[in-house]
Amino acid sequence: MRKLITGVAAAAAVLLGAAAPASADVPSTGLTFWSGAFTGTTTTYATPGPDCVDLPFVVHSELNLTPRTITVYQGKGCTGFALSFPTNDFHSFIGFDGVSFRAA
Repeated sequence: MRKLITGVAAAAAVLLGAAAPASADVPSTGLTFWSGAFTGTTTTYATPGPDCVDLPFVVHSELNLTPRTITVYQGKGCTGFALSFPTNDFHSFIGFDGVSFRAA
């Protein structure tokens, strides 16, 4: 699984011209957020649920290896503008400050 994720991340970085998670930093399950574009401080949630979670720091990228869609909000308490990310997805969203999230 790690090789597949690393390969997908590398291919996306080439196609999109964006940074992708380094293979050593890629978890095999769960939801991981980074403070930068797959760099900086990280936090991982093994099994996120439908309850709103305020993040411990502002996030700017995600790797969603859960079976659920994740919605990231700009405000605490899952308020404000939001971006949604499907399962088996990774995105960098520099310019959007993620402050809280919930799983669908």
